[in-house]
Amino acid sequence: MEIGGEFCFADIGRAPDGEASVADLIDGWSRGYPTLLMSSGRTAYLNVWLNLLHAEHGLDTVLLPSYLCYSILMPFRRMGVRIEYYRVDADLAVDWEDLERKAGRLGARAAAVIIDYFGLIPSGDSARAICRIRQTGARVMYDATHSLLNDCPWPAVADSRAGSALGSPPAADVCIMSMRKALPVVDGAVVIWLDGARPAPTLSIARERIDSYFSSRALAMMMKASYIVDGWGSRRDYLNLYDQAEAALDREFGASSAMSGLSRSIIKRLDVDIIRRARRANYTELVRTLHEQDASRAGLRLLFPELPDGVVPLGCPVVTDERDALRERLAAGGILTQILWQSPPEVPRDEFPESWALSERILVLPCDQRYSPEHMEAVARAAVRRDLSPDSL
Repeated sequence: MEIGGEFCFADIGRAPDGEASVADLIDGWSRGYPTLLMSSGRTAYLNVWLNLLHAEHGLDTVLLPSYLCYSILMPFRRMGVRIEYYRVDADLAVDWEDLERKAGRLGARAAAVIIDYFGLIPSGDSARAICRIRQTGARVMYDATHSLLNDCPWPAVADSRAGSALGSPPAADVCIMSMRKALPVVDGAVVIWLDGARPAPTLSIARERIDSYFSSRALAMMMKASYIVDGWGSRRDYLNLYDQAEAALDREFGASSAMSGLSRSIIKRLDVDIIRRARRANYTELVRTLHEQDASRAGLRLLFPELPDGVVPLGCPVVTDERDALRERLAAGGILTQILWQSPPEVPRDEFPESWALSERILVLPCDQRYSPEHMEAVARAAVRRDLSPDSL
């Protein structure tokens, strides 16, 4: 048995009749704000930046967090945008003073990207800080990829997390969500213009394109499903295809490609409440067992030991000095973990040592909807004792 890794077609299932799907969730957002369904997070960032340039001709700088994925850099590097970084500390909390100071210096020349790490960062202070940043004239792009399934994916002015996502005024200008980290889709990202702005007609979404990324990833998902369900094929073959898809996406993303019809069909079949409940239950069990097994004694530190109400976690991040060795041992037992993220070399190491140190020690344990609390107990015990394989379940 395998725990973790990329989603595949065996993970889709079907939403029961009458239950809300992920597609229904997005439809609800679209009734309140202009919403676009795009092919990838890279495409979404590129499209948003070009739309902001269309409205703000003096815009020339993006403020990025010191802790980020290389894929966020790619659209800005492609366009030759001037990049500055602001500080994120070792617990993934934004240094708001640093960001506000840099936004105040740049004013309307800047757009700031803020990331909701793992869907677990409290956002009461975030909403107030974002409002202050916008008052400088800077625009705010909120990356809610990790908080896609939260009750409120973006910070709201009146209430940090509780209530409907449409119930309180949003703090940011625009929200970007890539979907494939949390859901078994081939492609897909959502752009929500929280300030009500309408995308420029020249940047309207084109038809979907069956490119190398789509075909490689679709085939990888199909082959993994066959391997997981029927034991057909080899793990190496589908892992190679996932890698090929990622490399193709780095080369091929554009500014207006649409989410595929296949992924639009998939999100109609994904039950939101089932996914939310499973992720919360799994995270709770994983944390409970890690505490029970005295994870700190084994050199593991939980970044987020508490699960706030309304939060649906992407994964369970832990920090350990033995990260790479632990990851290899877990993989040998069939437990696949993630590193989110390795710091891109463009982030100055001497200026942001906390982010670099975290990127070299962080490991994300799986707790998604494919698994049960019993699986989470096996993951926790294996992480701490390193002698329990999921095959023993």
